[in-house]
Amino acid sequence: MLLQRTPFALLAAALSGAFYFLGFVGFDIWPLIFIFCVPVLLALRGTSTRRALVLGAVAGLVANLGGYYWVVHLLREFAGLPLPLALLGYVLLCLYQGFLVGPVMALVRIADRDLSIPPIVALPIAFCALEWLYPLIFPSYIGNALYLAPVLTQTADLFGMYALTVLITVVNGAIYAVITSRFERAPFPRRAAIAGAVVLALSAVYGVVRIGQVEERVAAAPKLSVAMIQTNLGARDKAEKRDEFIRRHQAMSREAVATTQGLDLIVWPESAYNRWIPRHTQNLKLVTGDLGIPLIFGALTWDQGPDKERFAYNTAVATSSTGDVIAFFDKIELLMFGETIPLVDTFPDIKRWFPRSSTFTRGTNFSSFEIAGTKALPTICYEDIIPSIVRKIWRVGGPAEVLVNVTNDSWYGDTHEPLIHLVLATFRSIETRRAMIRSTNTGISAFIDPAGRITKRTGQWTKEILVHDVPMMKDGDSTIYMMIGDVLAYASALLVAVGLFRARRARRRRR
Repeated sequence: MLLQRTPFALLAAALSGAFYFLGFVGFDIWPLIFIFCVPVLLALRGTSTRRALVLGAVAGLVANLGGYYWVVHLLREFAGLPLPLALLGYVLLCLYQGFLVGPVMALVRIADRDLSIPPIVALPIAFCALEWLYPLIFPSYIGNALYLAPVLTQTADLFGMYALTVLITVVNGAIYAVITSRFERAPFPRRAAIAGAVVLALSAVYGVVRIGQVEERVAAAPKLSVAMIQTNLGARDKAEKRDEFIRRHQAMSREAVATTQGLDLIVWPESAYNRWIPRHTQNLKLVTGDLGIPLIFGALTWDQGPDKERFAYNTAVATSSTGDVIAFFDKIELLMFGETIPLVDTFPDIKRWFPRSSTFTRGTNFSSFEIAGTKALPTICYEDIIPSIVRKIWRVGGPAEVLVNVTNDSWYGDTHEPLIHLVLATFRSIETRRAMIRSTNTGISAFIDPAGRITKRTGQWTKEILVHDVPMMKDGDSTIYMMIGDVLAYASALLVAVGLFRARRARRRRR
């Protein structure tokens, strides 16, 4: 077959990668995600495990090259790297992130060759297992591509993002089975086609029912009037416009109070207060001024250890209407090369290589905020794209009534990244069935409803005040996913281990 020749096999793998990033957030041709595996699966037929690994890695590399082009800007702005090093870092990142697809395709090939398990079965298991096991620097899931089709994403409240991984890969496997039957002039693969259609139909039906139920609950829920302040001042402005940075947040907040009757809460983005706050501070009237409204804002805080060592934190601060400090929440997942440097504690001299990188202390508090008469689950920056962080805060502090995220996406320039970050965060609302308040410095700030839909948003690199009545889900109910977690991923990893054992025995018997 033509696709078994190396140049054509590599082209097919690259085509799969292109389908992936074109179907993902930003390019948004989301139906392509249902066929992105098909070209590389066709190239795997009759090949070796090693070749399958390489072809999968090529597909993953191309997918990430198309999706992570904004990393060049990030590395230049965040880490201060010159363009050649930033380009090298971009390629290395895409190689690492994209390699995830390599083991997936190798497992699919092993299952087909040694166990006679077709891709429609092996692909969902392998993809779920690797999405869970592979340590991505920027976590994402193939299911994120479906955000424009909310009727298909609601099963995330049952099994998290892995439910969407199963949906997408089963449909890919069914389409692959139909295409190969045509090539081989074999009988139509009725079982595979039915399986793909049934999984798709069940997801859609569940989505229609759950969206209707969520809308009824939202209509009946008490509302919190919330204003978000987007000053359009980015990371560089924190130092270059030091006084203007805080003044603009305060002035726009006073405007929000003056123009919005019955305002309950104001939210500023990550590091909105660009001065250091000692941890022992009990009142922050110098920040809140005369607003008279509870406030959540990002800041840099510090504490001193018993040996006079100083600890720095990236913090979300909650204050009362009188400026009293209600609680601190410190960022737990620190961004590599921006907020922490690998091995810096062991080799302190590494810090000289990254002069613009900070070294913060990891947060250990997993509690929610009790503010403005509600219970708000806080996250900072890209913690809102990590389901396990939200689940841990939820389990430790109990079910919250709303989610709050403070973020600074100005590092990424005018690219697709702010939209990607926002979209990835929307799935936490589905998993928890809670609305999300998401505040950023330069956009995109947004209110997200409990069905994961963006109900109100700002522009990108705009100065705006965004006000919305946010539903407070006060019933304390927890979704199935928040109770059972990533069981699909655990089961998939176990099945992969069993499958590899059986495949090894099968090869030994043949020898």
